[in-house]
Amino acid sequence: MTATGYTSTTGDARKVDVAGDTMTGELVLPDSAPDTSLAAASKGYVDGAVTAHSAATDPHGDRAWADGKFATIIVVTDLSTDVTTLDAFVQDCLTRVAAIEGGTAFLSGLQVAGNAQVSGGNLTVTDFTKGYRFRRDGGALDLEATGADLIVSNWSGTGFNGTQRSYDRYAADALAAQHAGKREYVAALYGAVVHTIDPDANQLGFHGETPVSRQTVTGSRADGSALASLLTALDALGLITDGSTA
Repeated sequence: MTATGYTSTTGDARKVDVAGDTMTGELVLPDSAPDTSLAAASKGYVDGAVTAHSAATDPHGDRAWADGKFATIIVVTDLSTDVTTLDAFVQDCLTRVAAIEGGTAFLSGLQVAGNAQVSGGNLTVTDFTKGYRFRRDGGALDLEATGADLIVSNWSGTGFNGTQRSYDRYAADALAAQHAGKREYVAALYGAVVHTIDPDANQLGFHGETPVSRQTVTGSRADGSALASLLTALDALGLITDGSTA
């Protein structure tokens, strides 16, 4: 094809090679949208598309914010008080964690799936009216209570349900303790019972003897028959072994 009024392209500075070249001036394109995927787009068209994108609520349907609220290094380091922005949300979280660690704020609930460890401190459970704590910063390991009696109990169920059995009460207003239920004394846990105190049945048994109720001593002191009855009673309780003879 021969260009009108143009006979040779050799050495012509106005020529632009289709295989790659550099223009010294601007190439002006229409502001309308490109018709094909490989067509060039003008600056006006691109600027309009960017403006519409940033002002849209959610043009892609895959993000919560579209008006500049994205996490960048500059934004995150420029902290603000507006918790609707990501940087302020992160700062708010850090503030809350610092308050919890410093003991000035409390969690409304906490569930730990694995092991929980308190290092270098005491474990305190309190509502500032009553509470208890496991303390290690004293001379021993202490279980302490404050504001109310301390009750030690156990449940028959696996989720603090079923039957609750309360065994010990440690009074808050006096140096007194109470125990409810049978008390068995063993040389080692789950071993053979040596001594038994059973307040429900009102029975006693010592040194492995079967618990018995209160023994009655009969007989006469004058003829010594009361002494024989006393020895029988003590033997039944397990307090002595009667090896006497008549």
